[in-house]
Amino acid sequence: MFSRSLLALTTATCAVGTQTFVFAGLLIELAADLDVSVAVAGYLAVAYAITYAFTAPLIALKTGRLERRRLLWMAMLALAAINLLAALASSFSGLIILRIVAGLTATLIMPVVPAVIGSLLPVEKRGPALALVTGGMVVAFLFGMPLGSLVGAAFDWRATFLLAAGICLFSAIAIRMTLPPIRSEDGVGWHLLMQGWKPEIRRLLLMTATAFCATFCVIPFIAPVMELIVGNTRQVALIQMLVGVGALLGILVAGKLGSPSHPRQVLIAIFAVLALTQVLYTLAMLVLPQQGAISWVLLGSAVLLSSAALFALTPLIQAQLLEAAPHARQVAIALNGSMMFLGQGSGAALGAWITQSLSLSFIALAGLTVAALGGFSAWHLHDRAPSAQPQA
Repeated sequence: MFSRSLLALTTATCAVGTQTFVFAGLLIELAADLDVSVAVAGYLAVAYAITYAFTAPLIALKTGRLERRRLLWMAMLALAAINLLAALASSFSGLIILRIVAGLTATLIMPVVPAVIGSLLPVEKRGPALALVTGGMVVAFLFGMPLGSLVGAAFDWRATFLLAAGICLFSAIAIRMTLPPIRSEDGVGWHLLMQGWKPEIRRLLLMTATAFCATFCVIPFIAPVMELIVGNTRQVALIQMLVGVGALLGILVAGKLGSPSHPRQVLIAIFAVLALTQVLYTLAMLVLPQQGAISWVLLGSAVLLSSAALFALTPLIQAQLLEAAPHARQVAIALNGSMMFLGQGSGAALGAWITQSLSLSFIALAGLTVAALGGFSAWHLHDRAPSAQPQA
């Protein structure tokens, strides 16, 4: 039962990850069809991410006592319906409203999945289970979003939302059929949110936000960036798959690292890699655009390394948060999730603003500045390795 339940939960993270950016590879076509600029179309990612970032901890506190299986399958069913409506949207304003509603719905899914694992499995089995479920996001990067680009290229951008709706519907059915009813044991209370203001936790949350912000200055605009660098977007699905390959590499690196004795040094190194990726993007766009193999190598390396760095960073940050907030771990992790989406949304917004104000070619320089801020936070982190003893 547990293996089937874990696979069902993995479909949930895969479905949410796929529908988040499934349309990114068809952004140029979507913008043209809805009569907006590519920069404005990028705000679809902003609307979703910012909504999730600012509402996830609040909604988690209010829904903490609800039965988990019902909450999950109904939220997945609602997300399927929202994506179906997005495929039928006739205006950009209607589509962006649907993305906001999708962001709200996702807050009922992603924070709940780890809580379900905590209820289903004993402590010693939770780590591998969480790794498996997190792998759903890797599947989304490796197959979900590239498949969306291929389907969209064969039909049109609306088909990408139909694909996302189908995956969400499949996940809803899988959860309903395989998960047992799960009674929640979570507490509620607004005072738990104050954990985020502790200096050490605040610094860790800032690192998460800056890492995702730096990366997502570029990622939502990958189709126009690719067109600028290599001259076309015919292989955009291949580039999106590189995100998944990098994510898999990042998870493998994180597994190898385990609980490093000097996490501060590892975090500084990760931010150095993130800064390097922004330099590679900048070189490809400003210095060596459309230079054949050289441009491809620069673009591919930037995409691969940036996703690897993010997926290596996240488990390390989470481990540090669990140590820094031993009596409010769930809230600390929920806040970290909000920082991920806040970083994604603010990065996409910064990229859109730079594109409108200056040029698409300069968005990676903005990402480089943000990555430097995250590296500064890592430099001032106290070296704390997660303890081997469980907290009382």
